[in-house]
Amino acid sequence: MEARIATWVLRLLGVGFAVFGVLFAVAPDATLATFNRWGAWFGIESELPPSGVGLWRVLAVAYMVVVTVLAFWGSAPSPAQSALLTVLVVAKATSALLALGFYLWDRPLFIYLLNCVVDGSIAAIVGVCIRWLRRGAIRE
Repeated sequence: MEARIATWVLRLLGVGFAVFGVLFAVAPDATLATFNRWGAWFGIESELPPSGVGLWRVLAVAYMVVVTVLAFWGSAPSPAQSALLTVLVVAKATSALLALGFYLWDRPLFIYLLNCVVDGSIAAIVGVCIRWLRRGAIRE
């Protein structure tokens, strides 16, 4: 019974992460304004400015921690190794494509282009590592 509950809790978390990810992507200012209103309901009157710099820094650092853990755990042989590294590829490829999108459709900033090249390269390198690790496992 607990396993079934855990499965559904994790799926609901996944839906929540996806919903808020889309909200942050398509309406970041409105999402932050909504959070500011929610804070007022709890008596917290100070508001996060529309730029949301502090929140974005928190989320960026958390993301970097996640990809760091994926890289280290993915380097250790285990039944989950391929899955961990695949998640790392998806994260880095997503970051690269979003940066390219911002470069093309928002503003042609060097940092967007740099992020696209760096994270795209990391995704490709990890993809090659996955292939090498699979080949090594088949030979052993």
